[in-house]
Amino acid sequence: MAAPSSRKKSAGRPALDPLEKQRRLVARLYENCDELERVLREDAGLADAQDEVEKYFLESTLRQRLSLAREAAMWERGEHPVAAKEIRQKLNLFRQLGYTEETWNALADEKRRLAPGKPKMPKELELARLEIERELEQKRLREMEAEAGEPPADLTQLQEQHGKNAAGRACKDTLGVLDKQMHIAIYKRRDLLLRHTRAIETGEKPKGRPPKALADRYEYFTSIVEHCHRQIRDLESKLPLLDLQRRLIKRMRDAATRNRLRIKTSLGAELVTLKLDLKVIENRIEEEVNRLNEFAAKDQFFDDKQRASLRESVMIHLGQFDSKEMYEEFNDRNAFANKMMEFERE
Repeated sequence: MAAPSSRKKSAGRPALDPLEKQRRLVARLYENCDELERVLREDAGLADAQDEVEKYFLESTLRQRLSLAREAAMWERGEHPVAAKEIRQKLNLFRQLGYTEETWNALADEKRRLAPGKPKMPKELELARLEIERELEQKRLREMEAEAGEPPADLTQLQEQHGKNAAGRACKDTLGVLDKQMHIAIYKRRDLLLRHTRAIETGEKPKGRPPKALADRYEYFTSIVEHCHRQIRDLESKLPLLDLQRRLIKRMRDAATRNRLRIKTSLGAELVTLKLDLKVIENRIEEEVNRLNEFAAKDQFFDDKQRASLRESVMIHLGQFDSKEMYEEFNDRNAFANKMMEFERE
């Protein structure tokens, strides 16, 4: 009987060739830079500018912040921490994204001051660091290709082949991310009054640095909700028929999940109403799933006019969800205003 081999068998897929590994790294760095730059342009409010003049000044704020961030990143790379710290301090004190010089100067001094504690790392500095890393890794890739005698790879093709949205990998669910961000902000905003009331009743004082005023925190979460809501409506308006119908079903299922969670903590008339609403939503979900199956079976036979008509009907149903969210938003604001008046009287 032959003795068993002492050589270990390799597990999983074989290790990547160093050149291929470097190509994938460069592709990811390019994609990460593009994604972060897109986020910065959204934060700058360019899409919401009233006219070309305002857009120009908003872009000017973004360009100047990026210029400071790139200078700070260069000093960091050159191992000059003192100079890097000085430039980063200028970046932290510079006007924030979404403000022109005029609107920033019109703010009260307390609105322009830095919050107590260590400032959060600006996204502009994160992008500048990524850009430097990308250039260094790209230079290293070209050297490796020259050593291997291979022609330089096309960077656009590399990004399409190895990026996060390449075929064979799940693409980023932007709408899902926005949904999550919006509802987290809604829940945190609803908790503000509960926590504030509890702190007054118990006489508990917050630990650490003093919190912002209650109204400022409420408006902060409200701004997140409104921003996400605008982005969601914009993205939904661009979806094709089948994806739009799937989106409608997802929103209905999310609403049903939120109802079930509220049922667990509700009593009396509110509990009865929530149970009735849940039954209605579940019936609607079943109907819309059947519609989706029908659309999918007949999609190739629809002409442009039929597809546009069906898509419009789905948009109307989505508009009903928007109306419900706006109604809840109105109630939340009224409840907050009434409670603030009670606090002032006390």
